Amino acid sequence: MNSSQLFDDLAHPRPHTSPAPDRSGSPLRDYVLHGLPTALGEISAGSLTYRQLADSQEQLLRDVAAQRLAADDERTARLLQLDLLFLLSGYAPAGPQAAPRALTELISDRCGRFPALDPHLSYELLIDVNCEEYLRSGDVRVFSAGRDAALERDFYLGHHLSEPWAKSAAYGLRSLVLPEAATRSAATRPAAVLDDVAECLAEFTRYMARYRRLSQQAFHRFRPYHMGHPGGPRGASGAFMPSVQLLELALLPPSEGYGIFLDQSMSYFPAWSRPVIARWRGDSVRGANVFQRLRDGRLVLDGAGRDRLVRVIDRFVDFRMAHLGVTRHALPEAFRERTGLTRRDIRAQDGERDILDGRDPGTSGFSVRHVLTNAVYRLLALRADLVHPGSAPANS
Repeated sequence: MNSSQLFDDLAHPRPHTSPAPDRSGSPLRDYVLHGLPTALGEISAGSLTYRQLADSQEQLLRDVAAQRLAADDERTARLLQLDLLFLLSGYAPAGPQAAPRALTELISDRCGRFPALDPHLSYELLIDVNCEEYLRSGDVRVFSAGRDAALERDFYLGHHLSEPWAKSAAYGLRSLVLPEAATRSAATRPAAVLDDVAECLAEFTRYMARYRRLSQQAFHRFRPYHMGHPGGPRGASGAFMPSVQLLELALLPPSEGYGIFLDQSMSYFPAWSRPVIARWRGDSVRGANVFQRLRDGRLVLDGAGRDRLVRVIDRFVDFRMAHLGVTRHALPEAFRERTGLTRRDIRAQDGERDILDGRDPGTSGFSVRHVLTNAVYRLLALRADLVHPGSAPANS
């Protein structure tokens, strides 16, 4: 599947609904794939209450608790955890107290037996585990029913399928600042590396641009189930896509505001990426990033090479601006102030804004507007410094 097929019913029809017991290994598979979206639709229509939903799940949960699945079955453990957390997230609009006690006890029990499992509906479970299962078997967990199911599925798939492009771009830049971590040929051909990085970022942006086809109405039908609860864990959010963080850390040192974001987000990134992000962050602080390697002369680019690097930054800004535009369309309430959102406006800011100011938090719990505009600001400041050395403020 490529970017042009996202949010296109003709090219990529809705998920299948035929029951197939034992396909996923999770005893909750059929209910979460078929029964849960139907029940949540009935709650939205007013024909079912959350109390009735909880009552209907009690026996199902007791049966699952009695099975005590094998501890060495990693795939089943991950899928069952995904299913349990889908059930719990179905109660998000009513608050966690609405969920049946048997459900919360079962999640707690399984987290005790499988400490590596996320105890909340995380980016890794919702996007990676969910989409990997879809690509393997055709099963995808969604909260929506009917035509909206395909749109929600594509919302998840777009994140999962686009990330390798950002990851490739990040590792390409990493090869320029830490050549010992790359092949010798890549380290000695920065022009070719930068061309590849720019193409990866262009494809990454094409995926993001497809999200303009997702209507506000469809998005707001499933978004409430991604939200975290006040005082609880942060929700499942695209803010926790790990390779975007690697890409930025390879380009420039983390600013104070970005450091706060990383500190508060670390436990929400996919498990594989946490030590990688921590290592790249430490390296970047110590100067292993494109910006500082250029400044200290350890990365040498001629005029054409600098032009290629500016092109890479422009492609990254294109992605950030596309993300900003899609988010403005999907969450207009987070952008009540409509000015100050062009590239020129953002570049003219007097610095980064507070991402913890509490206004209009996204599913990640951070200020939607400020997280997005700060990311653009950092890249535009880097670009300005490349074009006019010394013009950008210190970033660390």
